[in-house]
Amino acid sequence: MTRRFYGWWNVLACFVGLSLNYPMFTTFIFGTFLPALQAEFGWQRGPMSLALTLANLAAIVTAPLIGLLVDRVGVRRVVVFSIVLMGLSVASLSLIDGSVRHFQLTYLLIALLGAGTVPLTYSRVIVAWFFRKRGLALGIALCGFGVGTAVVPALGQIFIDAWGWRIAYLCFALMILGISLPVTYFLLRDTPADLNQSIDGLSQGEQISAEADADATGLNGREAIRTPTYWVILVSFALAGVVMTGVLGHLVPLLIDRGIDASVAARCMSLLGLGLICGRLLSGYLMDRFFAPYITAVFLSLLIIGLAILASGAVGPVVLLAAVLIGLAIGSEISEIAYIVSRYFGQRSFGAIYGVMFAGFQVGSAAGVLYLGNFHDNNGSYDGALTVLLGLATVATVLMLLLRPYPKLTATPN
Repeated sequence: MTRRFYGWWNVLACFVGLSLNYPMFTTFIFGTFLPALQAEFGWQRGPMSLALTLANLAAIVTAPLIGLLVDRVGVRRVVVFSIVLMGLSVASLSLIDGSVRHFQLTYLLIALLGAGTVPLTYSRVIVAWFFRKRGLALGIALCGFGVGTAVVPALGQIFIDAWGWRIAYLCFALMILGISLPVTYFLLRDTPADLNQSIDGLSQGEQISAEADADATGLNGREAIRTPTYWVILVSFALAGVVMTGVLGHLVPLLIDRGIDASVAARCMSLLGLGLICGRLLSGYLMDRFFAPYITAVFLSLLIIGLAILASGAVGPVVLLAAVLIGLAIGSEISEIAYIVSRYFGQRSFGAIYGVMFAGFQVGSAAGVLYLGNFHDNNGSYDGALTVLLGLATVATVLMLLLRPYPKLTATPN
């Protein structure tokens, strides 16, 4: 009797894990908690933004290391260990005193200990289980990130309004340890070989295509870094990180500064999350059918339109459209990093190469959120900074359009 293909259970496990991964409790709730923390401690936004920058800088260091680690010991061990430590770190946010440095260091701790919960690790599982429907599987799994973006900030506002920000952090810690941990522990499996299955659920008598077989080998890190394609992809994703995380970290306070009610601003963040979900699914579906860099360029163009709306000083319903467009672009980006890395460089050193690409994205993220925070403190608004982000998004889009067709990957000795 043929066993049912287990790959889709992994998609479910990755979906849940990504909906409660560590950026949800640093980047995505930063703007939601910012007013409450400012009201209690009187902190400025620049020093508070430094907490988010430290978290992103930690990811720069940990992403390549996590990539190497999952290539050697497997995803499941890394993720389970990381979830436990992340949950405890989020709980410790409830103990913050009046020192902004305490807040900054706790954010750094969450990023360091929760490093195994990022899309890098979960994408490694999906790439190992799927070839023919890799884009769709990645899109569905990474939709968890979008669900978290839509739900977690709104829940944070509800928790804060009901019980205060300290209890809100404890509620999030309970969600991590009570939902993400058991689902990952019991469902996630690293490779088809772990269950005596094969990629895409092919039966023993079937043969994986020569294309898939080549994709499973590919380039090692040293070989990849010598190609111009590697650097074009890396720079494009780094610039996208500046723009996307800068907007994510400051969208809620930006809207509040323009006179929009805090609850409405939080709902805008939720709309961004819904756009993120649609971006994940749509980009995954399209990448299986069309050239992925062109799909990436299309979604980055949506980011440019959303930024242009915000840069115009809009405060009416059009702001909701901007949030959706930005969400669509952000939703597609992480899926596209994993997909493009797998198609250009293969699986041989996927974790290590993707780890560096993700670190590049985080370098941009660290710079973007700190830049916007300091710009606001020095100028009293975000207006000029949004124009700079528009320029960076345009360059990232052009770089994607420069990429050549996928190479024919061949088996190479270790």
